[in-house]
Amino acid sequence: MMTANRLPNILTLFRYGDVPSVQFSSKAVVVSLADEDDVEGTVRIDDIPTVHQLHLSTDTGGQVKRTIIFNEVVAYEMQQQRPSVSDSGRQVYQVCGRTIRNKTWFAVDRFVGCVHVAATHMAQNISVYGGDEVARYSSVGFWAPRIRLLYDRAMAAYAEVAENDDDAGSSMAADEAFVVAQVSVRPFALSLSVCAFPFSDAQTCQVRVCKGLRPESFLRDFHLSADPLGLTRLITPPISDVVLLHPTTQRLSEGLLSNFFATRFLPPPSSPSSALSASANAAHPDADGRTMAVARTKFYNYHLVCASLDIIHRGPMLDAVWSICKRDGIQVSFAGANLNDALSGRWSGAFIVSSTYQLLPIDTMHLTDRRNTKIELGTCPLVTHLKAEIQKIANESSI
Repeated sequence: MMTANRLPNILTLFRYGDVPSVQFSSKAVVVSLADEDDVEGTVRIDDIPTVHQLHLSTDTGGQVKRTIIFNEVVAYEMQQQRPSVSDSGRQVYQVCGRTIRNKTWFAVDRFVGCVHVAATHMAQNISVYGGDEVARYSSVGFWAPRIRLLYDRAMAAYAEVAENDDDAGSSMAADEAFVVAQVSVRPFALSLSVCAFPFSDAQTCQVRVCKGLRPESFLRDFHLSADPLGLTRLITPPISDVVLLHPTTQRLSEGLLSNFFATRFLPPPSSPSSALSASANAAHPDADGRTMAVARTKFYNYHLVCASLDIIHRGPMLDAVWSICKRDGIQVSFAGANLNDALSGRWSGAFIVSSTYQLLPIDTMHLTDRRNTKIELGTCPLVTHLKAEIQKIANESSI
């Protein structure tokens, strides 16, 4: 039986660039396995420290050494701050995710898959020194029951703390949960932390916009991502994804982990009765304003804008969006969303879709420019409609 070393406490606070440093919540629930034979796990409640984590940006290096992307989930290899002699060469991966639908849904299968890939990668790296880690850790069947055990125990303890601990803070009950698994294979160590994810309201998200094109070798199902620009290192809370901006056309293509859409208001055509009532509207100029206000509440008076189909990743969630648009008569433009339109306030909304998070409306876009520009987006009826329809489809199928 292997004795597990406790993993370093990496889960603290994230900050980088212009994104404000905020605390997840006052408490975090951590469930750890003592060894591979542990079938219960040990639960502890941590006070989340106030010390900022080092920046996870490419200019400073930070604590992230490399990233693995699998099933639209990111795993970070973390550099230990002060490794002991016995820990020299030890790898620790941190796999991050978040709940949706008020903590009722979590993409646990995709999360397990990413943990499995990270562990297999670590085991293969040390196989040249002997040992049977590859044989044990290369099976999803080894990781799935352990991750599910930790997640179920952590969420149950989390709910209890949120309800009964006076020091827990209101965000633990009100907000989504941020889920982090930390894994090492020599020696074996596995823990799962859960704390509040209080970055966005109304189940929305924030994204970062970076100039660049998707490298040919960068695919979402690559086990070890070839990300020469280090963009995946920017996908840390509160950022849910990095959306790519073409450096010359200023049009957005897609996220590293998701598909990206913007929406624009499309005024309805004038009806025959409009001409007959023109004189009446002249006498009551507020009538046109009221008519337009009503039109803005109807989802069918908006259209979608996305990049050309030949440059974006096709998947089940994207196909679901297409089917809804076809059924409901929603117009789709494949010209690519123009960033200048967003800066001038001509977007009505924006969202990302993926099999991990389904559909998340975007409330804030952080631009990686010299001015650290931030674009804040409001609620769009079309985004709200698509989110509800996507959730119905997801409830009825396995996407």
